[in-house]
Amino acid sequence: MRDLISAWRVRQAAKAGTDLVVVPGRTVLTDEAKDLAARLGVRLRQVEEPDLAPATLTPQEVRADADRVQVVLGSDHGGHELKQELIRALHAAGYSLADVGCHNKDAVDYPDYAAQVAAWVAGGKASRGIMIDTIGVASAMCCNKVPGVRAACCESTTSALSSRRHNNANVLTMGARILAPEEAVKLMLAWLAEPYDGGRHQARVDKMMDLEGVRLGRNRRQF
Repeated sequence: MRDLISAWRVRQAAKAGTDLVVVPGRTVLTDEAKDLAARLGVRLRQVEEPDLAPATLTPQEVRADADRVQVVLGSDHGGHELKQELIRALHAAGYSLADVGCHNKDAVDYPDYAAQVAAWVAGGKASRGIMIDTIGVASAMCCNKVPGVRAACCESTTSALSSRRHNNANVLTMGARILAPEEAVKLMLAWLAEPYDGGRHQARVDKMMDLEGVRLGRNRRQF
């Protein structure tokens, strides 16, 4: 898969005050986007591409049973419209899902819905969670307060694949102001299909999860 940076994405980055990440060899940057970035002062930040390729797993390989859906989704009012696009794509792809809200564009507080998504995943009611707000960062911060959750805020397919393969992320957060709908759908489906590598990464994930006890003083490791 190749990431596309269009003029639309440049405008959204300018509004959000963020850089645009360009992965050499994979990211397609349109001429219009380059010109607009220069005019708006949006910095194009290049990073090296990790050795990642998307998996080709089917929805059935994301665990589901009588007591568990494959995907639980949530959003605040800023992410409601994009969430509806994601739901349509998930239905078309054959995933079982649950929508915990919000259910319209009336103003709400993102922590309320991020907490529900995280609780569904941590409690075993859903295999994976997806939470959408305006930028995506705040929802990831909320979800990661819930023990057992590894939420990743992703703006590219490359970061989404890495979060699954190396970090075993179980919640994906995205920003409706950052990603165009077609980009978000592509990113989401790649993230859902990507397996966790385990192996050498497991010890690091274990250390990550040990950090949950630091605030309460019961972590297993000394820092």
